[in-house]
Amino acid sequence: MSLDEVRTLCDMGTYRNAEQIAAGDQLLHLARSDTTLYAQVQGSKPYTVRIEFTDGAPKAKCTCPAARFSKFCKHAIAVLIVWAQSPERFVYGQQTQTETPPVSPPRGGKRAAKATVERVDLQTQSIEQTLKLTQELAERGLTGVQPAFLEQLRASAANLQSLKTRRLQQAVERLAQLIEDSRYSPVSEEKYTRALLQLWLTARAVEEHFAERRALPDEQLEEMLGRTWRDKDLQPRENLRLMELAYENIQIPTGFRLDISHLIDLDSGELLREMKIVPLNAPASAQGFKPARPEPFLATRVGVYPGYAPKRVKLYETLPLHTPRAELVQQAVAHAYAEWHSLTAHYLQRIADPFAPRELPCLLRYHHIVAQAGKFWLADAQGALLPLRVDSMPSLLALQREAEEEAMQDVELSGLQGLSVFVAASRSQDIPFEYALMRHRWLALFGYLEGERKVQFRPLSGVHEYGVAPLIFGIQVR
Repeated sequence: MSLDEVRTLCDMGTYRNAEQIAAGDQLLHLARSDTTLYAQVQGSKPYTVRIEFTDGAPKAKCTCPAARFSKFCKHAIAVLIVWAQSPERFVYGQQTQTETPPVSPPRGGKRAAKATVERVDLQTQSIEQTLKLTQELAERGLTGVQPAFLEQLRASAANLQSLKTRRLQQAVERLAQLIEDSRYSPVSEEKYTRALLQLWLTARAVEEHFAERRALPDEQLEEMLGRTWRDKDLQPRENLRLMELAYENIQIPTGFRLDISHLIDLDSGELLREMKIVPLNAPASAQGFKPARPEPFLATRVGVYPGYAPKRVKLYETLPLHTPRAELVQQAVAHAYAEWHSLTAHYLQRIADPFAPRELPCLLRYHHIVAQAGKFWLADAQGALLPLRVDSMPSLLALQREAEEEAMQDVELSGLQGLSVFVAASRSQDIPFEYALMRHRWLALFGYLEGERKVQFRPLSGVHEYGVAPLIFGIQVR
């Protein structure tokens, strides 16, 4: 065969990858018979390649996963490139490497291996189906989706959940929900296009990972596939002085509750998370909440999970800290962001990665809280403003204004003159989230930086001289 003939057998991406394999030292035990080429290719593990020529046309077999859904994987193309360039490297008549003799599996090993192969096959089929559905959605547009197609989309999401392709499942569900919402109210084209693009990128990344064309980095494995890590996979650390900045309980659409302690390393300022993941359908006895950690402590032995920052940690051994609380609080606040330019630059760099979480936990040391017309901002030392996300309504300022007007009317009716009156709102259940923010002069605020078109800060807790006070109560559904 000529190289031009080899190029016609695959796409350019596969060919380029095959060129790299052929140029390296990955091809071993090259051999041939009258009509067949044999080779072993050293990839993530050894793969056996057999290429048989029938009526001059090659037919390839390879033991790699990609060969299940591709006529010519990169390993087979690499063998054909070497055959086209250096046929003398193939030893005639030696066919010893058709298959590597299998090692006798442990008891139950054959069944486990079969289950793994079946799961990989199902994953491959589901990803291929998802890519086809995504292409059809792009062609149909938001208004061209029929109910039957929407049901097919939701069935695909349920299948992806069972195969542990978590991020892909979430992307399909997000798109299905937008399509359903569009029946009752307009959905912006930009929002639909973003969701469609996110689904396509995620599906392609997962497809390349399973086909071994591009392995997912460690920080993406848990985010994309929900991988379960063992103790030996964790990075060991010792003697971390930690303080809890916030404690959250979050229910997510995939059927889990996350109990999260947001921790700060008092020496380095690194943010970390201790997390318990609880299936909502687990027995009641298994649904206990992870305890919060209100007291600063010394973690003498720690395991750090792969993943995006803030890293998740497993705490094996802890001891109490005897340093005065006020001193530890000052050490934590010293690591807080004090100006917004570097913070937002760091956040924008993070979300440039399409697979990174779309929120960034951070600790902020602000100079002022600025309020106008029910909207709030945090001001840094240079006067730069960062929008503060406040969800409660009505605002504290409106409540205060009503209370002051009522008080002034009472003063006028009573005949008193020149009396300065401050009256707090009497309806305590109506006092909103802003009240907790405005009432105290916090040393710092901890929460999430989030958003794409409009970056804003959503506070979870306030740090004061004696410790931390929560601003959010109860289980959040997100």
